[in-house]
Parts: sequence; structure tokens; C-alpha cells
Amino acid sequence: MAARMRTIRDALKEIKTIDKDSSVTYNFIKKVCEQGKITIVRLNKKYLLNLDELLKLLHMEV
Repeated sequence: MAARMRTIRDALKEIKTIDKDSSVTYNFIKKVCEQGKITIVRLNKKYLLNLDELLKLLHMEV
């Protein structure tokens, strides 16, 4: 199965769809990317991140 790559903003929208009361923020996801905790591809200033890895890290697997 191909990785579901998303920008930070799109990943945040997906998380809010799963849990509208989630406290996860843009800055938190950015820090996770910068710390190398999930697979990312950097495009200039933007990050494309593996959504499935982020959800697994947050224990929100769907």
C-alpha cells in the first residue's frame, strides 16, 4: 500500500476529522517532523509527512 503523504495542514485536518476535540496543533506536528519521529519529505519550506505514521505515533490508527 502506498504511503499517504500529507502537508502538515492537511494532516491536521485529517486528525480533526477523526477527533474534533483533539489538542494536536500545527506546531506539534512540525516538531515531530523536525525530530525525525516520522517519515517526511521536505519541499523547500513545506513538509510532506506520512499520515499513517503520524496517526500511529498518536495512537489514532484508523
